[in-house]
Amino acid sequence: MAKAIDLSGRAYIVAGAGGAGIGTTVCTMLAEAGATVIGIDKTELGCKIATEALAPFGDKHRVLSADLMDPAAADEAVKRAADEAGALSGSVNVVGGMLPSHWISLLDPAAAPSFEDVMAFNTRPPFNVATAVARAIAAHGQGGSIINIASAAGLVSMAYGAGYGAAKAALINLTRSMAVEWGSKNIRVNAVAPGTIKTKKLGRASFDTVEPEDLKRKTRETIPLGRRGRPEDIAGVVLFLLSDLAAYVTGQVLAVDGGMLARAPYNDGDDLPVFVTDPALRKRLKGE
Repeated sequence: MAKAIDLSGRAYIVAGAGGAGIGTTVCTMLAEAGATVIGIDKTELGCKIATEALAPFGDKHRVLSADLMDPAAADEAVKRAADEAGALSGSVNVVGGMLPSHWISLLDPAAAPSFEDVMAFNTRPPFNVATAVARAIAAHGQGGSIINIASAAGLVSMAYGAGYGAAKAALINLTRSMAVEWGSKNIRVNAVAPGTIKTKKLGRASFDTVEPEDLKRKTRETIPLGRRGRPEDIAGVVLFLLSDLAAYVTGQVLAVDGGMLARAPYNDGDDLPVFVTDPALRKRLKGE
């Protein structure tokens, strides 16, 4: 049976490949779809995780070590990827996230340096990789697709994580600017904005499968689909946006959040507005 998405003959960089979460899952799903994957990670452990994940798919894949905060290092990694894999078809830029120090009140005296750090952590690597990859695609003239992993926090707000939300909002705007500037070169650029995704953290032995009952209840009350996302939920959307099925899609941000952003903030746990208090009406609307 033919594959629904066939990326055979294409080579993609996955920046942030070794976190054992979204980046690593993107690597394996790209490989399953026939693409050549060049993973990039900063740490020895990250490179090891990505290498092990790609091993079952043959020896055409590569994992490179580079600090993508450094433009020169990003340029060198992209050049090496093209030298080893041939003409690049695009990249998936997953690098980013929040460190414990990035959770901070805006009134904290340390908020300013934390804000600057998290902004750089979430905008410099995707900027460095995307621009280097776009130059490579423009040089070979075959077109391509670039995906930036943003966050639902970039579309709403993030109390006590304002720097992260601001950085992801900046990345979304940057994605749209890239799409407009590079459209004439047949380079599509889109963003994926995950909601809450249950991922394996780097170096952790297993997924966080055990959740307190109150967290499960809050999840059901907050997310219409009633569960947190999984890395494959994000990777599947990435594959679609890289493929020819999305050939006329560029400059867009696709929230993959189980319907969380669509839910009215004034709804209660029964998905009824808090001002609907009449017991008989509530019972009727709930079908009881």
